Amino acid sequence: MGRSFALVRVGCVFIIVGLIVTLTGCSSGSPTNATSFPVPASIGLSPATAVSLDTGSTTQTFTASPRNTAAASVTTPVTFLSSNTAVLTIASNGNACAGTWDSLTTPQICTPGPVGVAQVTATASGVSSPPTTVYVHQHIDKIVISPIPGQTPPLGPCFSKGQLFNYQATALSRGLDITASVGPFAWQMLPADVAIVTAATDTTPVSGLLTGQAQVSAHTPGVASLFASASNVNSQPLDYTTCAVQSITLAVTGNNSNSISVTSGTGKTVTATVLDTQGNTITQIPLTWSSSNPSTVGVSSAGVVTTTKAGGSTIIASCTPPTCNIGIKPLLPIYPEGVVDVVVAPSSTTTTNTETIYVASTGVSAAGNCATSDGCISTLIPITTPNNAVGTAVGLPATPNSLVFDRQGAKAYMGTDFGFLGSRGLMEITVASPPTVSEFKSVTGKVLTVSPDGKKVIVSDTISTPNQVFVFDTTTSTSVILPIAGATAADYSPDNLKAYIVAGSTLYIYSTVETLKSVALNAPAVGLSFLSNGAFAYLAGGTPSGVAVHNTCTNAQASTVGTPATPTFIKTLPNATQLLAVDSPGIDLINVNTTPVGCSPPVSNTVQSFNLGQGSFVPRQFIVSQDGTRAYILASNLGSVLVFNVGNQTSSAIPLSGDAVPIQASLTADGNFLYIAADDGQVHVLDTQSGGDIQQISFPPNTTTLENGLCSGTTFACNPDLIAVKP
Repeated sequence: MGRSFALVRVGCVFIIVGLIVTLTGCSSGSPTNATSFPVPASIGLSPATAVSLDTGSTTQTFTASPRNTAAASVTTPVTFLSSNTAVLTIASNGNACAGTWDSLTTPQICTPGPVGVAQVTATASGVSSPPTTVYVHQHIDKIVISPIPGQTPPLGPCFSKGQLFNYQATALSRGLDITASVGPFAWQMLPADVAIVTAATDTTPVSGLLTGQAQVSAHTPGVASLFASASNVNSQPLDYTTCAVQSITLAVTGNNSNSISVTSGTGKTVTATVLDTQGNTITQIPLTWSSSNPSTVGVSSAGVVTTTKAGGSTIIASCTPPTCNIGIKPLLPIYPEGVVDVVVAPSSTTTTNTETIYVASTGVSAAGNCATSDGCISTLIPITTPNNAVGTAVGLPATPNSLVFDRQGAKAYMGTDFGFLGSRGLMEITVASPPTVSEFKSVTGKVLTVSPDGKKVIVSDTISTPNQVFVFDTTTSTSVILPIAGATAADYSPDNLKAYIVAGSTLYIYSTVETLKSVALNAPAVGLSFLSNGAFAYLAGGTPSGVAVHNTCTNAQASTVGTPATPTFIKTLPNATQLLAVDSPGIDLINVNTTPVGCSPPVSNTVQSFNLGQGSFVPRQFIVSQDGTRAYILASNLGSVLVFNVGNQTSSAIPLSGDAVPIQASLTADGNFLYIAADDGQVHVLDTQSGGDIQQISFPPNTTTLENGLCSGTTFACNPDLIAVKP
């Protein structure tokens, strides 16, 4: 009797509570309303693509996203539904069980069910999401990829770009094929650019293919691995190769020759014809376009050449890893069979380039050394044309030992010998008015070269113990230390892929996409220069016969060039068919015969040697004009600049006034003026067209303090011996 009464009493309580909730105005308090939720216009369900689950799996959670007509999220209760609850149940929180949950509100135990297929939807207020298909199957032990039978295989070991081939994936469980119950596989190509993979599914059919199969279209030359996965199981990789680039030929639109002359402000379009290893012409390949003098001549990724001022440049297009010939080991760069040699004339006869020349001093004299003198501050002084006006000196945080501009003309880099326990370091000069100076105290040494794109600076420290080389990254202001002792010269391939660094009888190869390599040379080398198309590097030395030639792709020695003596300097000419090597008492013109095809093209060379008519000299600098028509040699024992005319193969000399001896020089982009820091403490301006020393620019000491114009805080003179024309 008591028990029945209690039950009735509870029931009455529920009825009373319900009346209180549903009635209004019966209480002295505020009315209580039931929560009203908006009706969504649509519901998104995630994941939206097919799901593959092992029986008994609880690893999948579904989420729903109700939205209004403006596609904005709204808050409303959502119910998850399974079309086949024997195969799959969904708890109220969206957790899926490949079987049956013990509770939909507080799920704990998932009891595996049969293999099968279910559709999952999310609903609210009568609105339903698009369904997601869930495939429930036995556990997958292994997935195997194989070609679909009946196809014609490729003629060689690779697929040419655009060639199609179909594959299928097979899922195995304890040796049994369960592919039919798994549903669609997720296909992936790594690296992705090598081929385009299109998987056949129920929602995205591919003509002629079934679910679980995929069509692969060769895309970017390189090697990759094809994977198929389902239910968190990955297949073993299947090797896939899109045929590598074999050769590149350049042509200028509307020109019969690749040696072109344009006026400043005008341009041309260059097209690249690319063949793969099967001999097929392939298009839309991610080539690397490069200009040897981007401040004068620019080139876009589409081969559009633009010009900004008088000068010259070499244009190439190369297949440069890692964006082309992807993943091939060792690296497989391919360079063009020829180059586009651009000569830019002024837009009118009255137009002259406006230049800025920067001058500094290493601060070394018989009276002292600014770097080791207390209170001595080195300075950088600009000179602006056409009046050659001396600008305001900029104080430097360290005494420089080198001054090298990037080819873009945006920044200059000045090394220093002494770090003084981390208090001094590499200086980066940002060209402005006035210039600004940043210092990186962890990098000391002499600047050997700046990469063509201006992103890397190679600095050699031969004073500290141990000797080492720094590769400074200008974008991150960080550096990589290379264990290279005694490095004296470096040069970058024109596509920025590799830097060759010579240190005695060892050639080092640095690249950001592979580890540091070294090649033992048969003799010491003192300099090097990459051929302007990039296919070979020519070393001044490296062989007892004179010049060692190394293949850029393999780094191996390709040939040697006999010269009367081992050159002290070597420079490529823009046409990619010649180089110049300084070989006292003359100069050597090296003619190159090669047609770069593949990784190891053959190369042969002939040499013409010319006596410059000035007797024996000790060369200290070698400059080639941007248009490749003239070369200039500075010698420590001559009071003149030696000139070699490449075209007519004649030589001459331009004396400096006052019998001054040139120390370092820099040539303007148009090749008309040579600015020379000389041992008389002045900068001499040589007119290369008339052949005369037309002006001498002085940096007189302050009459009161006797401080020299290129340093302050000391009484001895810091004469100019570092100079560079801003590109």
